[in-house]
Amino acid sequence: MATINAPLTNDLRREVLVDEVLGELTNIRMKDWLGALKRWQDGALSMVHLNVLMLLRSNGPLPMSRLADLLDVSVASATGIIDRMEKRGVVERQHSESDRRVVEIHLTRRGNAVFTVMDAERRKRFRKLVALMGDSELSALLIGLRALRVARESLGPIQ
Repeated sequence: MATINAPLTNDLRREVLVDEVLGELTNIRMKDWLGALKRWQDGALSMVHLNVLMLLRSNGPLPMSRLADLLDVSVASATGIIDRMEKRGVVERQHSESDRRVVEIHLTRRGNAVFTVMDAERRKRFRKLVALMGDSELSALLIGLRALRVARESLGPIQ
């Protein structure tokens, strides 16, 4: 918490408050981060594979060339990545309906299930955290999170 001896103007008070909120929102202990990475590694999906799944989930099916661009790899490298993911059953190749020459990469049911499992695990971990909070703290957090969602939605898609 910031301590300043001189009286604060409203603008300075808000700036200090914003800095403290950002500090709390971005405070992830390295131990927690490494633990999360290890859990997903044990799940046999690499960070690259998770990135591909997230790109497909947020963008829908993608042509191989566009996926390679988004991953910042060559089409040959993207092809190898997709080959391994296809063997695991999380993606599949399909010809575009509008241009049969274009191969699109689609999520499979198994690929979508990865997000279901991730969401369930995240909720389970958050449930343990919020169980340690009192009712008034939970209510305040809910109000703040809803305000954050409204602010995020007012900005539109983040590029």
